[in-house]
Amino acid sequence: MNGVTRMSSFVAWAAVSAAILLMAVGLSACGEKAKQGAALSRPVVREVEVVVVRPVPRETTAEALGTVRARTTAAVAPQVMGRLTGVAVSEGSVVAEGALLATIDDTSVRAQLSSAEGAVAEVEAAREEVDRVLSQAEAGKVLAEKTFERFRKLLEGKVVTQQEFDEVEMRRTVAVKDLERAQQKRVQVSAKIAQARGQADAAKAMLAWTRVTAPFAGVIVEKRADAGSMAVPGVPLFVLEDPRRHRIEASVSETYLPLLKKGTPVQGILDADPGKPFAAVVTEIVPAIDPASRTFTVKADLPEGRARSGQSGKVRFAAGTGRILAVPKRAITRAGGSDGVFTIGSPDNVARLSMITLGAEFDDRVEVLSGIEDGARVALSPIDKLSDGARVEVRR
Repeated sequence: MNGVTRMSSFVAWAAVSAAILLMAVGLSACGEKAKQGAALSRPVVREVEVVVVRPVPRETTAEALGTVRARTTAAVAPQVMGRLTGVAVSEGSVVAEGALLATIDDTSVRAQLSSAEGAVAEVEAAREEVDRVLSQAEAGKVLAEKTFERFRKLLEGKVVTQQEFDEVEMRRTVAVKDLERAQQKRVQVSAKIAQARGQADAAKAMLAWTRVTAPFAGVIVEKRADAGSMAVPGVPLFVLEDPRRHRIEASVSETYLPLLKKGTPVQGILDADPGKPFAAVVTEIVPAIDPASRTFTVKADLPEGRARSGQSGKVRFAAGTGRILAVPKRAITRAGGSDGVFTIGSPDNVARLSMITLGAEFDDRVEVLSGIEDGARVALSPIDKLSDGARVEVRR
């Protein structure tokens, strides 16, 4: 009895499984027929112009990020120490060459100048006295020489005694020594005068340095101190730049060092106005490689009035000849905010929308960086009639 029951249950289970399998096969067949019907029901886009994408030779370019800087910049620092008694400019002030920027307390410097000028007056007065003594010594020597010659002749004629002649000769010797001492004194006084005048000139220079002036015409782009602050020699108070002339300084990969030299034409692009690139040439190269970034610095002058210090930009330059994939501009369509092209499959001739990444434009083509492969068939027209999955008839 139990064996008959088990046999009946198995037969029932097998019958149900077979029914389910038949239903699944039927549904699959219906699905395939539905897909074939849908494919056959799609309209065919006729006379579709197609191009096969192949690599083409192209002058490649490279870009390097850079920063705009003024060609002429000066950190204006004082040359004497003292308290700032006044600051005549602010950031943005336009100044002429030699314009007063700040003043430093000059009390002690004026005292030094007064002392130096007093020393000059003192030694010049001493020089007048030395000159008088020197004149007397010169006259005494001349008189002693004449007297000596006269007594020498008298001694030869035995008119005077030897003792009288010796006394005259001694006076001549004394006159010569007096003249030598006067001349030495004159040299010493002249040296003191030169020293005193040097000290006076130094004091005058220091007095002039208490007025901090602009070394050239330009704009104050940074002010680092106010009245009452302590001015220290060598510590900048202002940053001054010439607003008429700027350049872009870019950090370029060491790979391109052989390609760039002074005079190489480049293209400058400001991030604030990327749609208006401008032609430029390399004016300076710093060939030392930064070991951290493996880059070197390239400097190119900008047209007057095109930029301001601190702006970001790029330097674009030729990087040799290569082969790239490119498609005509008219093959590109916009979908979902991205760029794409319709590729035509072979041999089914079904259009598929392929999203692509574009590179540089040249002539009537655009470089394709990713999204399609070499040999892809890309539709050129009529783009507006194509859709993803549409069947097409390729123009012969």
